[in-house]
Amino acid sequence: MKKLFSRSVVAILIFGLLSGMAGALAAGAPSFRGHWAQKTLDKALSDGLITAGENGIDPDGAVTGAQLATILCRVLSPEQAADLSGVTDIKKSDWYYTAAAQAVALGIVTPARGRLNLSAPVTRGQALAALGNAFQLVAAQPDIGVLAQFSDSALLSGKYRMAAAALTSAGFVKGDGSALHIGSNISLAEFLTVLYRIVPNDRQAGQSTTGGGLVLSDNGAAVIGEKFDGNLYFDGTTSYITLQGVEAPCAVVRSGVLGGLSVYSSRIGRLVIAAGSGDVTVNPDIFSSVGTVAVGDGGGTVTIGKVPNVEVTGDGRNVILTGDVQNLTVSGSGCTVTVAPGTAVDNVKILGAAVGNTLTVNGSCGTCAVYGADTAVGGDGYVESVLDNTGGSRITVEAGDVTADESYGLAGAGLSLIAPEDLPSYLTLKASAAISSPGGAGTCTGLWYIDNAVKSASDVKLGASASSAFSYAAKNTGAVPVTVTLSFVLYYDDPVGGYQELRADKDIVLESADKFDAKDVLALVETGYKGDYTLKWAQAHDYDAALKTAWVNVKGYTSKTKYLVWVSLAYQRVNIFTGSGGAWELEKTFMAGTGAPGNDTPVGVFKIIGRSTTGWNAKEYTVKPVVNFYTWAYGFHSRLYYPGTTKILDARIGFPISHGCIRMYDEDIAWFYKNIPTNTTVVVY
Repeated sequence: MKKLFSRSVVAILIFGLLSGMAGALAAGAPSFRGHWAQKTLDKALSDGLITAGENGIDPDGAVTGAQLATILCRVLSPEQAADLSGVTDIKKSDWYYTAAAQAVALGIVTPARGRLNLSAPVTRGQALAALGNAFQLVAAQPDIGVLAQFSDSALLSGKYRMAAAALTSAGFVKGDGSALHIGSNISLAEFLTVLYRIVPNDRQAGQSTTGGGLVLSDNGAAVIGEKFDGNLYFDGTTSYITLQGVEAPCAVVRSGVLGGLSVYSSRIGRLVIAAGSGDVTVNPDIFSSVGTVAVGDGGGTVTIGKVPNVEVTGDGRNVILTGDVQNLTVSGSGCTVTVAPGTAVDNVKILGAAVGNTLTVNGSCGTCAVYGADTAVGGDGYVESVLDNTGGSRITVEAGDVTADESYGLAGAGLSLIAPEDLPSYLTLKASAAISSPGGAGTCTGLWYIDNAVKSASDVKLGASASSAFSYAAKNTGAVPVTVTLSFVLYYDDPVGGYQELRADKDIVLESADKFDAKDVLALVETGYKGDYTLKWAQAHDYDAALKTAWVNVKGYTSKTKYLVWVSLAYQRVNIFTGSGGAWELEKTFMAGTGAPGNDTPVGVFKIIGRSTTGWNAKEYTVKPVVNFYTWAYGFHSRLYYPGTTKILDARIGFPISHGCIRMYDEDIAWFYKNIPTNTTVVVY
């Protein structure tokens, strides 16, 4: 047994570092001396988790998925690796390939639609989920109530929500006092800070009490007569583990292959079995007290003797109960749990997130509440009471009473996603989700994601049918197409049945910025007003910026100055471009009010012919300044003032309202007057 990051381990890590990792963390980065996280960064360097290249380390730079996976695998020393042959965005020559394969095996990262996306920055939500999986910190039903202190808690769904609740409850995550900023990228300093809260390794020589967050290694890991005030973790190199006379709030087993686990005269609050493989029996002796045995991620059959509480949080687990249990809670999916003959379980709860589980009762159970879809409850034993909250569970065991509640949560709900497969750079991404729910839980939360980053959230009222719309400027500024994943998640959460969600995903190809179809661009831009003669409508409608740029370039407009002006009659905008013919770029867009019906602003291509700072002073009103185009009778100017003043007489704008000129807000016409030269081309269309 050895403590995390002993001197020998540091030497191995430092001299065995992948050069790509060093470059990825260090290239072009400043020194961190004087940084708020200097002590943490120094420790990470000393422990061999990061390296300093010739340019130092950038503590505020965003951590990528590759870096996160590499750091966590260096802490946990996994000995198993997943097959990445089906992953399309990683090559064996990539510096992080080995760490990626190990991280997938550990459940730290998961391929989605054939991609790992490890070169992208990691959001805070993704980091929390990765840490929760790595150290198996998420209980079957974490206290979601702790998230109420954060204003952005509604943006959390699925594994992000569970992980944030677990890490917040444990004191590992604090937010900024009001929000978690879950969609923002996490910096190297921030990530290492949270990591060292989980595994601070603060044991001092000669102490009988060991501080929290100790990671233990070696094949024959025996911990004898020690008291820990924080969690104890066994890494991938451990196989035969003995806990004798040990006190700890939590012990987590992340062995690669678990050969055996013995617990004698120990007091463990929570014991988590999350080994990669290996059949094991957990049967604490009569002098031990283990509050909860949790079967987390991993493989192998876990046989559990008499303990008060059992949780099954991993997916695809096989669990056999041979001793009496007070509470059995299942949050994992695809699991098989068997209650052996002669074994009694007082209460069983299969949570809403748990799908496709099988409970075989060959002994006896008191109450069994099923919230997860596609659950089977069978066996030769007896269950006193079954509450089927899905209305579709397969209940074949002998039961005293079976009650069905088909209206709970998302029972029977369906979800479909409508979105384009390809998106030109000049179009805004528009998508919708159609939700069918014959019963339903009432109000749920709907979240829209792009590549697992939350972009929009709203309440969704369930009924016979419901929908959610999404609009987002998803742009590709590069020279080659980029594929992103659009996701819609509908979730329902309550303290009884736990968390439920429906999810739909679709890959969308974002075309490169320089690729567009001229015919499509021309068809998308129309003349003539489209609105309802209100400013509110104008504020909510306009052409996409990329479409505006593409249109003026496709049209081939030129100008004698570096500016080009396009007045959009459809959406009442003055668009300012800079550049030259065929290479215009949109610089500014201003709200406008063009000619009312019968006094229409002339359509065509004109030029700026003059200007006046004093403007036009009529008996009824004053407008100033004025920038003339076409003829001296037409111009860009302010809204109407009382005669001889700058007090607004008529504030209307955003729809056709003028006598043919283009009204603008005061600050906008002031900028226009100052910056747009005479002879600048003006397009009215």
